[in-house]
Amino acid sequence: MDKNCRSDVAAFPELFDGMEQFIDELGEGIRRISVRLAAIAIPGSALLLFALSKAA
Repeated sequence: MDKNCRSDVAAFPELFDGMEQFIDELGEGIRRISVRLAAIAIPGSALLLFALSKAA
């Protein structure tokens, strides 16, 4: 499979319309998901460590 190069954008600009917006929105979604996962994982791991320390 050939890699895309800058000349592809010049040759077919209609194929790449909105690509920057798509990448920005994708990055924002990844950031939002990582914040949500951190909000769940940090307190969850703290509770797990607390429960394991009390069980021992």
